Amino acid sequence: MKTILLLLAMTLSRLPAEPLRILCVGDSITQGGKRDRDEFTYRLPLQRILHEAGIQSDFIGSQTRGLHPDAQWPEVTPGVPFDPDHEGYYGHKTRQVVDKVMAAWTDAAPAPDIVLIHLGTNDQQSDDYANTVKHPLREFMTFLREKNPQVVILLGHLNFSDSPGAFRVMAELSELKAETNTPQSPVLTVPHFQGWHENPGHPETDTFDWAHPNPRGQKKMARAWFLAMKPFLIP
Repeated sequence: MKTILLLLAMTLSRLPAEPLRILCVGDSITQGGKRDRDEFTYRLPLQRILHEAGIQSDFIGSQTRGLHPDAQWPEVTPGVPFDPDHEGYYGHKTRQVVDKVMAAWTDAAPAPDIVLIHLGTNDQQSDDYANTVKHPLREFMTFLREKNPQVVILLGHLNFSDSPGAFRVMAELSELKAETNTPQSPVLTVPHFQGWHENPGHPETDTFDWAHPNPRGQKKMARAWFLAMKPFLIP
């Protein structure tokens, strides 16, 4: 309880009446946007949850489109448009995404208050997870803290409930969290794999194709992100 109160006090000091700036970083699970299915990603239901909770938010990033440029996102609620800004890159590995985000950053780009990172899905066949996942993310976290020393960083455990590669990535993320978490710039892991059904044949499947979340999975991911963000939000 004392830790949560401290984090809330710090959040109050760093988040004035401006919208909460949220940076969503990842691969296809973050970008989405295939024209032939409702691949809206967790970003749409997360914005809905924030809106319903009375949280003023602003998604930021250099990207605004999905995989197919003509893919469309619905409104958050009638009259409230979807905020399309993100840093998701279909089919990319962790190092590729980190390099692209840092290269795309400009001096005029706003610094995020909270960063949601869901990377490692395309690194599951790696033979060295420390070099392919952990080290690039550590470098990226240093970069983010240069932009905002009080940034909150959420590391998403991959949404696979039965994948040896995903569990190896999870172990690297847990170690990274333990090594980098500070009171000034908190780092948390988010267990997206819990209660997840990636098998498309499951009656309550969360994916279209074993990997990409369907609307049910998108909502499940959004709720997990929101629960992790909750201690840092001001209604």
